Amino acid sequence: MSDQLAAVILGLVQGLTEFLPVSSTAHLILVSDALKLDPEKFGLSFDVALHLGTALAVLLYFAGTWIGLLVDLVRGRWKLPLVIILGTIPAAIAGVLFETAVSTTLRSVVYIAIGLLVGSAIFVLAERIGAQRRRLEQVTLVDAVLIGVAQAIALVPGISRSGITISAGLFRGLERGDATRLAFLLATPVIIGAGTKTLLDARKLSGLTAQLDVVVIGFAVSFVSGLAAVAFMVRYLRTHSLNVFVVYRVLLAIVILVAVALGALS
Repeated sequence: MSDQLAAVILGLVQGLTEFLPVSSTAHLILVSDALKLDPEKFGLSFDVALHLGTALAVLLYFAGTWIGLLVDLVRGRWKLPLVIILGTIPAAIAGVLFETAVSTTLRSVVYIAIGLLVGSAIFVLAERIGAQRRRLEQVTLVDAVLIGVAQAIALVPGISRSGITISAGLFRGLERGDATRLAFLLATPVIIGAGTKTLLDARKLSGLTAQLDVVVIGFAVSFVSGLAAVAFMVRYLRTHSLNVFVVYRVLLAIVILVAVALGALS
């Protein structure tokens, strides 16, 4: 397989799974292992390109909302901006405290399968008991902290940031469409932060060694596919539940566990 084709595949995986509730980390680990990629060509600098592509996608899709938040700040209306800030803090703290565990031990395919199953159970429960009566404008600071904690839990591969934050919103009584919008707004600073940290790590380790065409392809594909995924999810979850993604996640977990049992994965 050519490096360019591998970049397209990884860009698609990052762009789609960053916003679909199926866990981008889990899919990137599985696909990267399956393709047996050269870490010199698909290392930190390539990861930066993928993160920046999806960050630009969600920023662009919600550009009107972000501009509105800035206007709110200027006019002294702090509620929704403060919700975004409070909802982002738990994931930032968890990322610092548990970075080593997330990047080593929890990358095991068995942990990924467990994360897929646990996350799926949470999705189903949220759909069953969520009242879905409250709107985004009614979100409280307590809601922000609790949903932010849920987003922090998504550092575990297999859980899914979008899925667990949407579920947390449902548990707090938000309508599914508004829970989805809030989940993506909260994800934006985290994705940008992850990309920035990866860039700094790459500079420290002289990791900016990937071919320019591979980086550009990864960025472009993750941006376009990420934009499509955000648009799809926002529209789809207005009238549909998370259950179709639960089916996929459970099947993937079963495939992983069977592969492990047969010695095909370790």
